[in-house]
Amino acid sequence: MDAQNLQILVQKAKDDILKEVNDRLPRKVGIIAVNHFKQNFRDGGWLDDGLHPWKRTKRQDSNSPDAKYCPLTSRRDHLMRSIQASTAPGEVTIEDPVPYAAIHNDGGDITTHPSVTAKMRKYAWHMVYSLAGIKGKGKLPKNSLPKPKNGRALRLPKSRRSQSMPISRSDSSWVTPTSSASR
Repeated sequence: MDAQNLQILVQKAKDDILKEVNDRLPRKVGIIAVNHFKQNFRDGGWLDDGLHPWKRTKRQDSNSPDAKYCPLTSRRDHLMRSIQASTAPGEVTIEDPVPYAAIHNDGGDITTHPSVTAKMRKYAWHMVYSLAGIKGKGKLPKNSLPKPKNGRALRLPKSRRSQSMPISRSDSSWVTPTSSASR
């Protein structure tokens, strides 16, 4: 074996190592990381030095058919199934493009719009007055309305509702939407 052949073998080994580090390993690590996060969803907690379960949800404590699901899972498992790995030469990024993933991961405030529109509100009050037998904008007498069926009363929400979701993990930099940890 002469110096020329040795140089070719060294160059080939160098190219193989670079291809492994820049292409094959990031894909393999990405698959392992995505499977790890999906297993966290299935187990209902973080698998760091043993299982650290997530906080139980109100849904799990109810009598609904969905009480059988773990936190952050559902019939469709959309949040879990949307976890993906993006690779670049020598690095892997785990991301979740679902818009509500950041709230689940980082916590924060959610401001929602009411499900009752102004038109629906106007119609509801129209029905209240018509059931009370009042025409126009007269005063509503107390106890003049019929009792609601099944204990459901007229409830019109405020214009905006806000809900806070605290961070449930001290190190929340695991999976965030559309860009995250290079692990």
